[in-house]
Amino acid sequence: MNINDQINAADFCLDGISNSGDCLLLSFDPHHRIINCNEESYRILGKRPEQLIGQPLNQPLKLGYLQALIMQNYCFKGQPLLIEGRQHFCDFSPFDTKGQLAGGILAIYRQEQRTTKSADLPDLLCTLKQHSFFYDDSLILVNPDGIITLINQSFADALGQRANEMIGKQVHGAYPNSNPSRLPVVMDTGRSEVAEPHLLNGQNAVVSRYPLLKNGTMIGALGKILFHDIRELSRLAEKFQVYIGKPEKKPRQTRNTGHEFKYDCNSIIGQNAIMKSLKETTLRIAQRPSNVLLSGESGTGKELFAHAIHAASKRRYAPFVRINCAAIPEQLMEAELFGYVDGAFTGARKGGQIGKFEQAHSGTIFLDEISEMPQHMQAKLLRVLQEKEVTPLGGTSTRKLDIRVIAATNVALEQLVSTGKFRTDLYYRLNVIALEIPPLRERREDIYFITKHLIDNFNDEFDLNIQGLTDEAWQLLKGYNYPGNIRELRNAVESAFNMTTGPLLEVADFPQHIRQKFGACPSLATPVPRPQGLLSDIGQRPLQEIMEGIEQQLLKGTLEKTGGNKLNAATLLGISRPGLYKKLAKFNIN
Repeated sequence: MNINDQINAADFCLDGISNSGDCLLLSFDPHHRIINCNEESYRILGKRPEQLIGQPLNQPLKLGYLQALIMQNYCFKGQPLLIEGRQHFCDFSPFDTKGQLAGGILAIYRQEQRTTKSADLPDLLCTLKQHSFFYDDSLILVNPDGIITLINQSFADALGQRANEMIGKQVHGAYPNSNPSRLPVVMDTGRSEVAEPHLLNGQNAVVSRYPLLKNGTMIGALGKILFHDIRELSRLAEKFQVYIGKPEKKPRQTRNTGHEFKYDCNSIIGQNAIMKSLKETTLRIAQRPSNVLLSGESGTGKELFAHAIHAASKRRYAPFVRINCAAIPEQLMEAELFGYVDGAFTGARKGGQIGKFEQAHSGTIFLDEISEMPQHMQAKLLRVLQEKEVTPLGGTSTRKLDIRVIAATNVALEQLVSTGKFRTDLYYRLNVIALEIPPLRERREDIYFITKHLIDNFNDEFDLNIQGLTDEAWQLLKGYNYPGNIRELRNAVESAFNMTTGPLLEVADFPQHIRQKFGACPSLATPVPRPQGLLSDIGQRPLQEIMEGIEQQLLKGTLEKTGGNKLNAATLLGISRPGLYKKLAKFNIN
């Protein structure tokens, strides 16, 4: 397997690595032993690839300070490296397989191939020592042009990205447009910004930024995340409160209304291109006041997006009130939504009751399953949205409202509008911004990430130490269609936790209806077309031709099975997406 095949097999992105044909590419395993390299090894190191494979990385190369950064899985670009007295430069990026680090790629090239001027890392390491930073911190370094020249995955996680996709990019292009990086500002002013709040991917973080100077010249800027969640700072303050004594006066206790958001954009798990785009859109629209309509099948996570929109908005410290329109009896809905005054009806609570809309004043109200709202209530809701005021049941005075409305539906409201079951004017009032959440079967590559997250959660809840799934169990989960979407996947994993004997979840641990429908190898549950006639060619054609014919028909059959969806086809075949594209190009399959 050559170096490019190896990269494709790991689904590795080469954006951060020099792709010059004259550069030496070395790939190595988690133990830093060389597992492959290209022919440039002879020109640069004086050794053939077969002489290098199996050697520790630091044996043919004296990496010095770069070795520590490689061991800590930092991505870096354009760093000087002395080889046999000659100046070279190198880029490094770790790659991963199923979330587990599995070595990396080191590119070494000459001065004239250097495209990114970087701050010298010895100066950076000196700065780290001065500020008591450690290698496992969440760090980013940019050069004077704002190009990211060093970053680790911990920092990239805060932006919901991969470190090797950010390295070498302009920092403004790598950050969300709604919350750009201030590192260029720090270089312009020359002033450090310590322990400042910053919204990263919908999460309120605490960060520090430092300009880097050498002999009075600006050589870059360094960013560090002190706390990924500002609530960590509050918990830390509470922890040390006992050591600094109690305040003379107790702070005024605020009433817990239960109307706080539980999730933010970081809670939305997904590496699928559609999901990444949805999260970017969520952060963008969160800053605006417009109403949002979330659509998607049951269990896709519509409520999660509603929480995330509120959490990333300017209303995040105000109430987030959730209403399930299908769960409220029709005769009680008006009182529940708009409240009532004292004596409004028999059995009414003395003093009246504040409705959900008033409770959400200055915040966000989430109307789940809006399609189930009775028609007479649709008219009342429309008036509230138009006039931005509410009149309690039995009352005469109106009360002004400042709210944002997010509605969700698992049925097509357009069809209900066409049949007269949902008001057209209300539909357009709600559908200012429309977000459609895809079902899990259309983003199968996210099954791994969601399952890993669920395993971590259930390990805490069940006090277990489940390490993962067997290969057969992974095939089982990847091949199932999930009519109940993420909710069904969660139930399946929870069921397996109750049945397992550990340390890996097996096929037998999962619910029977999944096992019965797809068996132990669901990716082949619906057979792809068999290679008709090829077996009869044995002895008539070379084995290589026969095998290529079988592979070609298998690729075509899998694409037919997935309706032409190449991402799903790659998942079913157990290969990376770049690997699939390479095979399709080889056989000229469109």
